[in-house]
Amino acid sequence: MVYFLKKFKFLLILFKIFFIFSQNTLLFANYIRDTELEVALRDWSAPIFQAAKINPKEIKIHIISNNSINAFVIDGNNMFLHTGLITKAGSASGVIGVIAHEAGHISAGHILKLKEKIRDLSDNQFITSLLGVGVVLMGRKNQSISSDDSEEIAKGILAIGPDITRRKFFAFSRANEYAADALGIKYLKKANRDPGALGIILEQLSGKELLISERQDPFLRTHPLSKERLGFIKKHRLSDKVMEPEKDKIIYKRLRAKINAFTEPPGKTLLISKSNNIYDKYARAIAYFRIPMYEEAILAVNSLLKDYPNDPYFLELKGQIYAENGKVENAILAYKKSLEQIQEPAPLIMLALANMLLEKKNSTRSYLEAKSLLERTVFLEPSNILAWHLKGIAHSKLKEFNLANLSAAEEYLIRNDFKRSKYFAKKVLEKSITGSPQSIRASDILNIVN
Repeated sequence: MVYFLKKFKFLLILFKIFFIFSQNTLLFANYIRDTELEVALRDWSAPIFQAAKINPKEIKIHIISNNSINAFVIDGNNMFLHTGLITKAGSASGVIGVIAHEAGHISAGHILKLKEKIRDLSDNQFITSLLGVGVVLMGRKNQSISSDDSEEIAKGILAIGPDITRRKFFAFSRANEYAADALGIKYLKKANRDPGALGIILEQLSGKELLISERQDPFLRTHPLSKERLGFIKKHRLSDKVMEPEKDKIIYKRLRAKINAFTEPPGKTLLISKSNNIYDKYARAIAYFRIPMYEEAILAVNSLLKDYPNDPYFLELKGQIYAENGKVENAILAYKKSLEQIQEPAPLIMLALANMLLEKKNSTRSYLEAKSLLERTVFLEPSNILAWHLKGIAHSKLKEFNLANLSAAEEYLIRNDFKRSKYFAKKVLEKSITGSPQSIRASDILNIVN
């Protein structure tokens, strides 16, 4: 993961794509991180989680770059949405409805019950492929997910017998879907959302049950659909058409344009995004940036900023365009303006700015500023590998070598490279005063890796 980010150094600045490999499987997932997307999902999901009595700060929504429609939870702290689900939902309500449904699975404890059911069914000792069940094996390098739990679920499913056992499993799964629907409706009502939002994605998938599994969206295979489920949801919707605030409509259209522009071929984006509305202009700016066509990209983003001079995400995009073209000073100015306008902690933009500050030659002031940004970032995201890596570079440039070694120990600890983590932690202990914060943390790391 870190090597990927080092090779494509500037990719981290706007859309970070992380590859996480399981040590026990060739399956992998492409992860996208983006401030604009994460802020929107946080704002949409927080009222739902609160209604479900789930602390929004204790659950992380991960975005997987995949054009299929799918969403799932793997424990009580991690929810996964495919980009295809977001772009094909058609509205913010469609996305929110899925989040409410998945929150129902968490509140009902379905993950624990699923593992228990799999243990019961796996006693049949038959082997089946059960293609596309939708459980993604996450490698140990993803610190926020229980590797043991995910592997236990996946291995258990693969051990389920192909006939009666499989039918029992999906009967159990269908029962869970009804329960999650009922809870999702409850949460949507409490959050002052139309419960009909729950059916938006399901209505799109209606009629596809008879397709062979390879042609079905994963969401349909892992969330069994029926006319009864849709009928139940329709009874609770407030009107024939789900209504939503104008602000949500705008945010959703921006996100859809942005995701498509970053994941589809640039030529396709330019071909279909020809109007002068904000969404197509945003998509074209991203497409020109990706080609790359520097002058066209700058002209396109400046056109957006002419109408929306204080938009933090247009400023962030401008910073990335400058950064990838070696315009360090211009990138720094754009990122600083972006952070000023967003008016809240934005770790990904802070990382981008810190990265540019560290690019400057012989600038102690810039290195100190970068260190400050990175200290705030690791406080907000203690498991952010890149933040620890850049923090180590900042300390090295400031000749704070013991702190640089401690940052390296933290970085390798998160990466589960215990050998290197132990090496750097020992170096910290050798140079630290007994009882100092550095020595205490280094000792803690050694206790973990030994």
